[in-house]
Amino acid sequence: MESLAPGRSSAADPKRILVVRLGAIGDCLRVLPAVVRLRRDFPTAEIGWVVGDLAAPLLEGHPAITRLHVVDRRPMRAGVVPAWRELRRVGAELEAQRYDVAIDVHTRLKSGYLAWASRAPLRIGVDRRSGTEANFLFTNCHVNIQDHYENRVTRFARVVAALGGALGGEPAALTSEEIRPWVQDSAAAWARDFYEQAGRPQVALFPGTSASRARDRWPLERWRAAAGRLSEAGHTSMVLWGPGEMDVAGALAADLPGCSLAPATTLPQMLALLGRFRLYLGSNTAALHMAWMQGVPSVVLVGGRPWRTDQPLPPVPSRMLSTAGAEPSRRLRGDAASRAIEGVEVDDVVEAAESLLRWSAAPD
Repeated sequence: MESLAPGRSSAADPKRILVVRLGAIGDCLRVLPAVVRLRRDFPTAEIGWVVGDLAAPLLEGHPAITRLHVVDRRPMRAGVVPAWRELRRVGAELEAQRYDVAIDVHTRLKSGYLAWASRAPLRIGVDRRSGTEANFLFTNCHVNIQDHYENRVTRFARVVAALGGALGGEPAALTSEEIRPWVQDSAAAWARDFYEQAGRPQVALFPGTSASRARDRWPLERWRAAAGRLSEAGHTSMVLWGPGEMDVAGALAADLPGCSLAPATTLPQMLALLGRFRLYLGSNTAALHMAWMQGVPSVVLVGGRPWRTDQPLPPVPSRMLSTAGAEPSRRLRGDAASRAIEGVEVDDVVEAAESLLRWSAAPD
């Protein structure tokens, strides 16, 4: 580990801390508990976060974050030269803030470059085996991750905890207050009013995924069968959706008694709305983390990914579902990933949903 440069504060009392996590939206959400704890441990420090523009709306105004440095995805997708210019632009912005510490929880080439470009004397990341794309070359304090499929909330907290001296050790368990995401006041008011006007549906259905994860989608005919049986049992529902998912969501909600379709929402609005249901039933995507982090029980159609990576942490109850009820020992790809989700039975989904609905209706 390198020493801090003259004129900088010590690692024990940093004045300016940078968090590097560009995306995805669900991963940014799962970094937030560690950042909330960072704010508690360093109450007077400035905490910056370099983030992609897709996830940025969830972080804007967050009380634990002093400033955001936003990476524009358009030049990042426009070729090597525009991407390099954008990275240099953001890197210069980071260097100007004179961060004492940079914590890279993204662990890719571009995040490593941005951590290095900040010129922070202490740059925390993961070791060679735990990261990718030679990310370890850009950091000088390395955390070893023993379990590649460790729950992401815990993994991110482990990396951030290295600043407090827990390098190689077990970070203290996060509290429910640290895990619960901050919701913008305007989004909370919108969600409250909309949810009441919609008749307070019990179940949030989320059938979609990003286009890059289309293999993780449960077949629509099975979705309709499961949602229909929940409706017959008297459980009202609402289908939520993200960009590019309107067709799937609309097809599920169409002509299904007791089921409505959510309107287009901003990310803060979706976050606020998902916290109001009694159950989340859906794909293993960012919406899942929006729900369980607000205490909503979850039935997760997880498919071909090890369950422990994304499973909601206790005490929030959840049921993870893959074909034949078996947790994959590693991440599956291609046809194997499709089979792991397509083989989930309607009976198992309905049983899991009704079980957690009984739990959420039980008195404290």
